[in-house]
Amino acid sequence: MNHILIGTVQAFIDLKKEGVCWDFKQEHHNNTVDFIHDVICLANARHDGDRYLIFGIGDNATIEGLSSLKKQADIIDTLRNAHFADDMFPDITLEDITIDNKKLQILIVKETSNKPYYLKQEKKEGKKTINAGTIYTRNMDTNTPKNRVASSKDIEYMWKERFGLTQTPLERFKIYLEDFDGWQQNGEISHYAQFPEFTIRSLEDSSCQGCETREWARGEIGYHYDSGNGVSLFGFYYHSTLLKKVCCVQFDGGKKYIVNPDWEAIGKGRIYFYLEDSFEYAYQQFLIKERKEDFSKQINSTISSTFDIPLFSSKNKLQNFLIEAKKQFCHDDSYSPETNEKEQNKLFYSYLNFHKEWLLKNV
Repeated sequence: MNHILIGTVQAFIDLKKEGVCWDFKQEHHNNTVDFIHDVICLANARHDGDRYLIFGIGDNATIEGLSSLKKQADIIDTLRNAHFADDMFPDITLEDITIDNKKLQILIVKETSNKPYYLKQEKKEGKKTINAGTIYTRNMDTNTPKNRVASSKDIEYMWKERFGLTQTPLERFKIYLEDFDGWQQNGEISHYAQFPEFTIRSLEDSSCQGCETREWARGEIGYHYDSGNGVSLFGFYYHSTLLKKVCCVQFDGGKKYIVNPDWEAIGKGRIYFYLEDSFEYAYQQFLIKERKEDFSKQINSTISSTFDIPLFSSKNKLQNFLIEAKKQFCHDDSYSPETNEKEQNKLFYSYLNFHKEWLLKNV
């Protein structure tokens, strides 16, 4: 059960009102135009974070529950067939939760920089219409009416978001990494063609030496000889300012290449992972496009099996996992790190198995 989402929704209900990033509905829409309009308004709203369309909540924020449930695949099909501009529709997930023994469904509209969302052709159902090219948004608890358009100031801000002009240089860098084809290589330096002041450079730095010998890499070819596994350090620059350093690891005799995963201690051992919204994972996605394969998956272990580097969608998800893992593996606070490699490996693989079980309970 998603306790974090339940807590978020309960907090909205307790406010007894709607807001810029959440909207209550007693039942699912019976008109597609109304549904698409609500999603567009939430997706385009000026808010730093995800947005929530909460089904099963009546007037005055009373918890009514739903008489019927929708499937996420059907909602995605509805959005895909709505003819969004550039064929780019809002990123959504549909979650089922229970509060006070009542079934609710939460449509989470993910925060992205792809605003403004709008349709490239008219959408009509019954007497209701969304016109092509019309940009809507949500201010406070109110959607832009279907027969009107968002203010010029709101529309200007959306376009600035899309082009990365409202973010810090590091936030812009992360956005530009998504555009793999927009990067050009010039010797040891890569630059983003549209904004060439953003560059990636190889660094001479020994700070990440040893990353190639961590538990997650020990089942791969090359771990036991000098010419196999290795590390590289890259600097991410805005003009001449170094914004970020990222360590990458080559393994399997140099044939595989990934961003070095982060880690957290659990008792005497460590769990290795990526955070989906981190800069490091954005560069890992960049490397996947460059190498045409995701080498963070199906990594060989020392026990004749393979595993994927765990991926957490947020810091909250990571912390939730760590709390549960420490309940399972830590029975007091007097732990010192394990130094024996075989024991380190055993602990790491036991944490991986626990992570698989945790995922099944927290989908």
